Amino acid sequence: MKYYFLIILFIVGCSRTDKTSKNKFSDNGLIKIYELQDRRNTPALLPFLKAKKEEHRVAAAMAFASIQDTLAIPYLNQMLQIDQDPMPRRAAAFALGQIGHSSALPLLKSAFDGELFNENRRYVIEAIGKCGDSNTLALFENTNYRDSSIRLGWIYGALRLSQKGHYSNQINDRVIQLLSDPYESIATIAGAYAHRLVTTNQHEISLDSLISLTPYPAIKKQLISINDKPAKQQFNSKWFSEYQLKGAYPRAEMIKHIKSGDVKEFLRGKILNDSVHYTIKNEAFLKYCEFYPFDKWEMVSLVLKDSNMSLQSLAAYEILKINDSENIIVDMRAELLNLCQEAIEKLEIPRQAETFIDLNKAIAKLSGKKTEPFKTQYNHPIDWEFVRTIPSDQRVKIETNKGSITLELFVDNAPGTVSNFIKLMNEGYYDNKYFHRVVPQFVIQGGCPRGDGWGSLNWTQRSEFSHYSGFETGTIGIASAGKDTEGVQFFITHCPTPFLDGRYTAFGRVTEGMNVVQQIRIGDVITSIHDIQ
Repeated sequence: MKYYFLIILFIVGCSRTDKTSKNKFSDNGLIKIYELQDRRNTPALLPFLKAKKEEHRVAAAMAFASIQDTLAIPYLNQMLQIDQDPMPRRAAAFALGQIGHSSALPLLKSAFDGELFNENRRYVIEAIGKCGDSNTLALFENTNYRDSSIRLGWIYGALRLSQKGHYSNQINDRVIQLLSDPYESIATIAGAYAHRLVTTNQHEISLDSLISLTPYPAIKKQLISINDKPAKQQFNSKWFSEYQLKGAYPRAEMIKHIKSGDVKEFLRGKILNDSVHYTIKNEAFLKYCEFYPFDKWEMVSLVLKDSNMSLQSLAAYEILKINDSENIIVDMRAELLNLCQEAIEKLEIPRQAETFIDLNKAIAKLSGKKTEPFKTQYNHPIDWEFVRTIPSDQRVKIETNKGSITLELFVDNAPGTVSNFIKLMNEGYYDNKYFHRVVPQFVIQGGCPRGDGWGSLNWTQRSEFSHYSGFETGTIGIASAGKDTEGVQFFITHCPTPFLDGRYTAFGRVTEGMNVVQQIRIGDVITSIHDIQ
């Protein structure tokens, strides 16, 4: 009996070790697929769609959800049509949706009718919404599903159409009914859709009526947040006295909410003073442009000559707002174009990729000529030996001045992102960084080396959308200036944010400390991040 007990202990101990120590990348075939995905090598990936091993076919299809290359559409179409196993068909549907091209619509519609598994049909109908256009609205208007899986796919598909600007009154009315669906996951996506209805004025129903229709407190809170706007303040001696007592981040917030006052010289001084914190300079520039539209072009010119990447990007935003009929800067277009071209040539790539993208758009606006879109070069390989050492249920703890937040990281879903995050954590990179951005009922964001959201290191990592995980409450994602521009900044969601799905890499979730996430404010500190395995 004694030896039998010891054997049981040994087996349990081994199984626990296996459970916590191994991720799926002990499979060299999967590493090959993910490496080709990371290098965006579409031709070399295509043969894996017909691999003997089902897991490899799934991984190859999901790789195209990240790469989003239209070259893969006919091959994914074939997989969706003839693969004998349900999981590869599901992956093919998901990948076609992520690519989002209308050429996939006919087969997706056919696959929806022929698919036997409702869980797969859920992903097919969402993919139809992702690939659809205004002509697709009728399909969503004329269908009604009792199965909860398909109903979830329907609401996701309708949401994806709305993200592309396609609405109909019939769909809107059905979505509103789903606010009270007995499955909270369905009602939650209906809530995200309803939020868009209110903020884009697509429906006459009042916000109070929408709130009263749902029994779920989290959805009510998200809808109520639409009207949560800080009070505007007048710039005067009392305001300035209070300003003097604040730190950098509260000062920037105070500038952001100025509603009136003779503030021109104050703002100008903050913008042009090199010793002022970046976040204050940014808000001062935005407020200057808002209050003094006829004088802002001189300031735009000044900051374009500066080496401050955030101000250069904000100047580019002002240029992009120019109405073609606006005569105020006709004589300045050539000068601004020249300044943008000079500024973009001095940027350090890939570290300043975001500003490059913004200035490139401004150059196109000013010149009236189409410019080449920015494409990041492969510059930061995945360390697969390191990835193999990361447990599949890796947990880390973010220590902040408000308390601790425990995360579970998804190395099986996003190996490049998770390995980079852990390496930075081990190096102490995140120690004493700030949460520079907090949007109530949306996200908290931190990890910027500049402290204002415009900083990065001199490398980028690729987007990893090769998994089904969406942005729910407490999802951790990597900030991005566009596909494959991810770096060191991360964010955590306050609530479900499905409009981020497929646009940002989700690489973990909060398992403890969501109350701390809700308490974080701009300027709060990440004291450290450490492993708790």
